[in-house]
Amino acid sequence: MGSRIALASLAVVLLASSGALIADDAKSEKKEFAATCPVSGHPADESSVKTTEKDLKVYFCCDKCPAAFEKDAAKFDMQVRQQLLETEQMVQVACPISGKPVNEKVMVEVGEAKAGFCCEKCLAKYEKASDDEKLAILFKNLPKGFTRQTMCPVSGKPIAAANPKAVAEFEGKKVYFCCENCPKAFAADPAKFKDKLPHLADKDQGLPATKKDGG
Repeated sequence: MGSRIALASLAVVLLASSGALIADDAKSEKKEFAATCPVSGHPADESSVKTTEKDLKVYFCCDKCPAAFEKDAAKFDMQVRQQLLETEQMVQVACPISGKPVNEKVMVEVGEAKAGFCCEKCLAKYEKASDDEKLAILFKNLPKGFTRQTMCPVSGKPIAAANPKAVAEFEGKKVYFCCENCPKAFAADPAKFKDKLPHLADKDQGLPATKKDGG
């Protein structure tokens, strides 16, 4: 009888321990906030945030930088775009130069994030550029290489940006999915999932507007 009670107690302890480990793993999986203030270039504070048009969030390092940003937001346009990548408010889906799939062996660090190119030739063009030119190469024409859509409209899971088979055309724009099966479910009843893709109604797909040359 005593051995049964001991075994039962041990089972309870093991279950409680495994539950705690799962909770700890879930916490560790949450990405630590890391972004660059578009005004100062210093690490941004998650609590110092401003919501701009298209419900995009911009984070700053202090209480003074939002005022400087408000005074001339266009001045910090490319830095804001970099931060959108850092904070996962947009996802890279193609080479920003060619529009071709990204080669994961051809990556560069961009602040607190990484961006990629399709080949060494595009990488060389980027590396030869000045710091300001590098930001323009990456972020000037956002819809070419990035999407505001971060979640699959069918499953609700993160999109598989590197999988060319996990994408479909809808109303002349690309929709991204978590796997190769979800495009079929989407194609069978697009209206069922359209509400989960509000960014597609915007000509810039929910991203900051593409600037004209010199603009």
